[in-house]
Amino acid sequence: MTALAPAASGLPAFDYFRGQFLLSWRVFWRNRRSTFIGFLLPVLLDLVVAAPLRDRTIGGVNAAGYTTIGFIGLAMVTSFVNLLTAVVSRRDELVLKRLRGTEVPPWAVFAGQLAGGAVVLLIQTVILGGVSVVWFHAPPPADPVLFLVALAAGYLVFGLLALALSGFTPGTETAPLVATPVLLLCMFGAGVFTPLQSLPGPLRPLAADLPLAPVIKALRTGWFGRGFGHETWDGAALHRLGVLDGWQSAGPSLLITAAWAAAAVMVTRRRFRWEPRRA
Repeated sequence: MTALAPAASGLPAFDYFRGQFLLSWRVFWRNRRSTFIGFLLPVLLDLVVAAPLRDRTIGGVNAAGYTTIGFIGLAMVTSFVNLLTAVVSRRDELVLKRLRGTEVPPWAVFAGQLAGGAVVLLIQTVILGGVSVVWFHAPPPADPVLFLVALAAGYLVFGLLALALSGFTPGTETAPLVATPVLLLCMFGAGVFTPLQSLPGPLRPLAADLPLAPVIKALRTGWFGRGFGHETWDGAALHRLGVLDGWQSAGPSLLITAAWAAAAVMVTRRRFRWEPRRA
């Protein structure tokens, strides 16, 4: 993969980034499939799954709010699905090859596309967070900084995973075959709408190391100010944490997330292709 370097001439690098961002933004909203999967799906699923849990608790917190934070995590995975499909499509249509032959810096090509998805995720977070507080009567974030750090780290990981797995995706038609198993595995195995302790015993350690599971754990710690990971539907309430204790509790989760990011970067450098395999 070409080193990420600034443009040697022409427009400032930020203008290239801005152009890629605006292009990705328009394409996302014009594509009904990407709009549904990437934007509407997590919101609609949350309204269906979380609403009946408004009168229950998990680990001493509002169960509907607990589940809603899980769907914010799931929104990162739906962003991954759309980004993977978009990268493979642009590669197969020779868009990436043409961009590589111009003065557009490689980092701007991908940073612009990632930024477009990040804005979509922020909008989803505001909507889902508002639903959690206003309708489900969950508290506002206990540590907004920790929550935003976990949100950014999680989105970055799944953005990098999309670039990494694009190297294993033969073409646009097969992108769903690569993305869907990741989506389903994260949806049902990473604690999105039920505690990991609800899974069969042998699956819990594996589920805890999925790329989404530690992100959701850190998001919930940042939002509710409690140390999640061992909560159950019928278990006792988790202790409230101070700000420093919250970061300490989320630290291992953030380290696992960083490890996933590092692995995705390594795979991307080895497997990413600017041209179709047939080229």
